Amino acid sequence: MDGNLYATEKMAAARLAELRADRTRAALVESARGGRRGAGVAVGSALIRLGRWFAGGEAVAAPNAGVRVGR
Repeated sequence: MDGNLYATEKMAAARLAELRADRTRAALVESARGGRRGAGVAVGSALIRLGRWFAGGEAVAAPNAGVRVGR
């Protein structure tokens, strides 16, 4: 019975090591790609670019009309 328990522990440890290595590789690939962007981020970026294109590349500082941001 002890031999079977030892073998089972060794197989489980080997499988956990494989899973950890796979996860490490996946995290490395994800970080190299720059991560995933959500649809909201993509739409927002597109709207900002469109607004800059309509503005003709002219940056104009506008007052915030007294709106308080943060606390």
